[in-house]
Amino acid sequence: MDLGFKDVAVLVTGGSSGIGRATAVAYGREGARVAITYNSRKDAAEAVAEEIEAAGGTAYVVPMDLGTPETIAAAVASVVEHWGGLDAVVANAVSLGTLGYDERPSKVEESRPEWWTQIIRANLEGNFHLVQQVAPALRRSGHGRLVLLSTDLAERGMAGSWAYSAAKAGLHGLAASLQHDLGADGVLVNVVLPGITLENGVHRVIPQPALERIAAGFTARHLPDAAEIADAILFLTSPRTRAIQGQLLHVTGGDLIPA
Repeated sequence: MDLGFKDVAVLVTGGSSGIGRATAVAYGREGARVAITYNSRKDAAEAVAEEIEAAGGTAYVVPMDLGTPETIAAAVASVVEHWGGLDAVVANAVSLGTLGYDERPSKVEESRPEWWTQIIRANLEGNFHLVQQVAPALRRSGHGRLVLLSTDLAERGMAGSWAYSAAKAGLHGLAASLQHDLGADGVLVNVVLPGITLENGVHRVIPQPALERIAAGFTARHLPDAAEIADAILFLTSPRTRAIQGQLLHVTGGDLIPA
C-alpha cells in the first residue's frame, strides 16, 4: 500500500544503525527524500545512504551531536536548505553516556551528578533543541509529522537507568504540550516506545536461546525487530494519518505474562 511518501522530505536522527537505519531505509522504499544524521560513524551513515538509494529513495547525510546544540542547529539548517523544507522528523538519536553497561552503579546514591547531567542534556535537552530547530519547517509543510523515540524503560524502569529513563519520560511530557503548539499548524506529534528490539532477528547482547525464552514471556510471544519499529514510525508519519495526535505507541511485544 502506498503510504504517500513519494518525494516527502524526511529527517531521521541517529540513522546509521539500529532503528534509525531500519526507518531510513523503509522511507527509501517509499520513495522519500531521507536525511540521516550521525555522530561519529560517518562511514556507517554513508553505507545506510547507499541502502536508501538502492531502495528507491534519495539520501543526504549530515553530522550531529545530540549533546551539542550548535551541531543540531547546523544539521537541521543543512537539511532544510538541501531539501527545501521538511515534512517528517524522527527523533531517534540517543546518547547512553560514557559509562559501560557493567560500570553503572545499581544504587542511586552511588551515581555522580555529571553522569545524570550528561544523559539528560543529550536525550532530553538535545531533543528539545532539535524540535525548536525543525518546528518552523514542519509548520510550513502542511502535513508535518514528528515522532520522538522513547523506551519502555521510561515506564517500567531498571536499576541504574535513572537518568536515561527520566530523560525519555521527559519526551512524553514534551510531546503532550507540543501537540497543542505544533498541532495548531497541522503537525502531528507522537511518541514510539520500543522495548527489547532485535535487528535482523538477533540481539547484540542477549543470546538467541535467551531471546526465545524472553519472547515467550510476552503476550505477543514475539519481540519486535527494528523493521517493525520502523513500520510503526512510518504509519504515524504518513500523510495519510491525520487524527493520531499526542499518543504513546508501545511496540514491545505486549505485556509481560505473570509468572
